[in-house]
This record gives sequence, structure tokens and C-alpha cells, in this order.
Amino acid sequence: MSSTFSLRHIHEPLLEFGGDGRHPDVRFGLMEHGPVDFTMDRTKTVRIGLIGSSETVDGFREWCERCRSEVPAKQSRQPNLFPAFPGNGLTGPFRCWFEIDRQHQRVLRQADISKVTGELDDGDAIGLAVALFEQEVRDLAELDRPPEVIVCALPIEIIERVKNLRPTVLETEAEKDQDALGEDEDDPDDRLYKDFRGALKAATLTNKIPIQIVWPTTFDDRAVIRRKLAKLSERRVQDEATRAWNFFCALYYKAGGTPWRMIRDRAPLLTTYLGISFFEDLGRTALRTSSAQLFDERGEGLILKGGRALRDKTDRHPYLSEEDAYTLTKTSLTTYKKEWRTYPARLVIHKSSPYHPEELAGFNAALDELGIEQADLLWLPRKSNVRLLRDGDYPPLRGTSMRLDKSSALLYTRGSVDFFATYPGLYVPNPLLLKAHRRDETEWEELLRETLALTKMNWNNTQFDGGLPITMRAARQVGEILRHMPEGITPDPRYRFYM
Repeated sequence: MSSTFSLRHIHEPLLEFGGDGRHPDVRFGLMEHGPVDFTMDRTKTVRIGLIGSSETVDGFREWCERCRSEVPAKQSRQPNLFPAFPGNGLTGPFRCWFEIDRQHQRVLRQADISKVTGELDDGDAIGLAVALFEQEVRDLAELDRPPEVIVCALPIEIIERVKNLRPTVLETEAEKDQDALGEDEDDPDDRLYKDFRGALKAATLTNKIPIQIVWPTTFDDRAVIRRKLAKLSERRVQDEATRAWNFFCALYYKAGGTPWRMIRDRAPLLTTYLGISFFEDLGRTALRTSSAQLFDERGEGLILKGGRALRDKTDRHPYLSEEDAYTLTKTSLTTYKKEWRTYPARLVIHKSSPYHPEELAGFNAALDELGIEQADLLWLPRKSNVRLLRDGDYPPLRGTSMRLDKSSALLYTRGSVDFFATYPGLYVPNPLLLKAHRRDETEWEELLRETLALTKMNWNNTQFDGGLPITMRAARQVGEILRHMPEGITPDPRYRFYM
């Protein structure tokens, strides 16, 4: 018995930038064309609020000032992988000013910081730390002219307390990305910090101003965070220029800007993408859907909290009842119509678990009722059991794909990248597996191409070879925050609040 597999390479998708500019790389696209929403009609200023200790406030302000000029590139034989940061002024990649007004600055009292670090109970320490920052965020939000985004510059003492001195890799928000699919990105030893981060984001949602959490290791090369058993870690995942790229890109997006977007042909149907995954509540007693993450080519994300999930008795995979699947789909698309005044002509659903027959009935019923005739329902398992080998020392190229059968395919979203002239990862990459439970008229090549493009829609990371499409990446980020939201509270639907 012989099998024939279809192996293809999908070229790196282009992105759209200012002035209808096109480029496959985020950073070079921004340098050459500016952000997609750039206009010559007005000068844009991003108003930044800043909360931290006297040390972190001063350190962050000094770094921002230093970043007005060029931050030199890392010494490397791959200049496309490590470009210099040109500076954050009007002639920089975002074509705007980043401004920290003194009235938008809050310095935490050392006595209040000491209360957090002196608290012996982990949960109470996290609660005190969240309350400390949330009060200052609320005060800034109530100003007559509030900031557009607020930076929470965490003091080292608070980081060490909410991480409980556990031995984990140091990282900033901008550095959070899987190095290779198949590597576990949810370190159980990091749970305390994740609880703090999720609780802080949830507590500040009602203030209607996005926050950006930053560690001193982002803006101070001398900063060291202690680890368990008094060991020191000076590991830095990113060089300073890359940190600047990622940080200011995230600020720009959170302040309401659109740095880049996917390119959509005018001929195909207007499409939106829905990501669904699952999370446990705080008591770990109930499983809920993380939400519906609706994304379009413009990069706009709409977030909705889902209902209670069920467990399949045979394989223990989570799924939705028919009623909840119907409600989630209808609510998501109704919210989309409210935002854009029309329903999409085509819906693509990415789900982190297999589609249960009940779910399929609910999804299909909602689509039929709303008159959406084109849909593609894909299951994206966490890991693939199949890997490809390539001659030589490097892994397969990013974009390499292989059809396994009529309903499944592999796609390398991490791998060797021609534009970088290297493989930028640390581990052997694991391809993404896509299984179609419903595929209407869309060709497999188009499904794979748009999935690859969706991996480039992460505004926390300007290195374009992301492992997961934004639908799946966002679902996990959002679940981390929504698990801290009380029942009966409707979360803000805009994705910029969950990054």
C-alpha cells in the first residue's frame, strides 16, 4: 500500500502599511511606509500614563528619551533579523510622538510596596499588588484629558514577590511568544505571575484605558531579577533594539493605532476569523469557553465571553452544547455587525479542540439563520505527531505545507526564513496541524495561506514568524484575564485591552 502526499511551499504573505505600501516584514514595512493608518493631515501623539516606583518611573522615562534616537542593531550576521530601531519620533516607524506628561505620572509609595512584599500569603500579596496599581490606573482614567495607554513599570521587589522567586525565564509582555510549536508555553511554575497579570488586566478593564506591563529588564540592562535559591538570572531573550521595536509597536496599537493589516483581494468574500479555546475558572471547578475572538484583515479584534463548556466522555476534550455554540456564534457575529454595519460573507472558525456533533449543529444553525453561506471550521490541535525533515542543517522553510488527506494538512509556521537567512528558533519546530470539520468552497491552499498570514497579526511582537495564528494566541491570552472577571460582567470587546 502506498500513500501520496502533496507538499508545497507558501510564499511569505505580504502585509499592508501606510500609503498602500507592501512588505513581508513588519519592521522594514514600518520603516519604509509607516503604519497603515498614517495620514499627513495631522500629527499623531500617543499620550502615555506611567505608574511605578521612583526607580522604575525614572528608568522608564530615561529609556523612552534614549529611544527617540536610533537604538543600534545587535551585532549579527543576519541584519534582517536584528534591525536597528530608528527612533520613536515623527520620522520613526510609527510616524508619531510618544509623550509622557508629568500629570500622567504616578509614583508608588515605598510603604505601599513594602506591604506587598511583606505579605506572606501568595494570594493576598497578589491582591495587594493589583489594588495598588488599579487605584492609580483609575485616578489617571478620571482625569479630564487622560492618557491613551498606561504603562505599569513593575518594581523588582513586586515582580519577585508575585513570582514567588520561582525559577522561570525572565520575559516582558513583548517577549511572550512560543519559540516553537510543541514547546509548552504555560510554565506551571509561572502561575503566580500569570495570576497577577490576569487579575490586574481584569481589574483595570472598566477604566477603558489599556495597560502595558513592563519589567525593569526591558529598559535597564543592569536590572537583575532574583530567582529561587538566590540564583541570579541575566538571561535576556531579546536585544535592546528588538525590545524597543516590540514595546513601541504594542503601545501604538493599544493607543488605538493600526500598525499593519493583512492584504485582502477585492474579489474574495469579506471574511472574519473566530478563535475559540477554553479556560478554567479561578476555583478550577468549571470549564468555560475563553471567548470568541473575532479578527478581520484590519487587525481589529472583538472579544466575547462564552458559556460553560462540557467534557466529551470518550476523549475528555472540551466542547460546547448545541445551544451555547449557537449563542456564541450568533452573539459574536451580531457584535461584528454592530461594529462594521454588516455581517461577513464568510466565517472561519479556529478551535483548540475537536468539533463535537452538538457543537457543529449549533454553529451551523447560527450560520444558516444569519444567512452566512460560506464557512470553514478548523480544529488546530496543540501538537502534530508528524514532522518533516529537510536536507542539511536547517529545519523546513516557514510556509512548508503538506496535505495529509482530504480533511487535514500540516503547515510550518515556524522554520527557516529566507528573509532572515536563518532559522531564528531554539528548538526543532513542530508544524501546525489543521483538521477541517467543515470546508465549503475554500481551497486548501487559501486556508493555509490565510492561516500563515494570521500568525503575523501579533502586535506584541514585530518579528513576523509567529507560531500560532492570532485567533489561537489571543484565545489563551484572553482566557487568562476573563477567568478573573466576575459573573454577570460584560467584558470590553476590544482586543487591545487583553494584550
